[in-house]
Amino acid sequence: MSKMLTNQAKKVMSERMFVEDGMTAKAIAEQLDVSEQTLSKWRKGKEGEKAWDDKRAEMLASPHKIKEILLKELILVAGGEKSNVDADALAKINKVIESLSDKISVQVVFSVFKEFDNWMADQDPKTAVLFTEWHKQFLLYKINLES
Repeated sequence: MSKMLTNQAKKVMSERMFVEDGMTAKAIAEQLDVSEQTLSKWRKGKEGEKAWDDKRAEMLASPHKIKEILLKELILVAGGEKSNVDADALAKINKVIESLSDKISVQVVFSVFKEFDNWMADQDPKTAVLFTEWHKQFLLYKINLES
């Protein structure tokens, strides 16, 4: 599959795999048949672009990711295991983050788009690909507005 992808498609997929899925550069390089050196260059970004590491940090602090962590903790506790995080503190921090913003944050928009894209992929995969590209463009626009 990776032999049929263009470099731009590999770059887009690599970014998603690194930022959203938390994969290592080595794992991405092996899966998409891209050198780690190329990934390193893409990861740093061009002049004026946000580095993938910064995007990943924002992703980890997003309400969507916090919810995901809390749900995993709920499963642990429901299974009789000890929680790995202070869920109460995490929930309080999340509430403060949301209250500080008088507009919808990029992270919230990203979370909604991600949920929509996953749903759309089940409905109509071809249309989902089109939406994903528009969602990315809007997110980049919103990020530029905030910086």
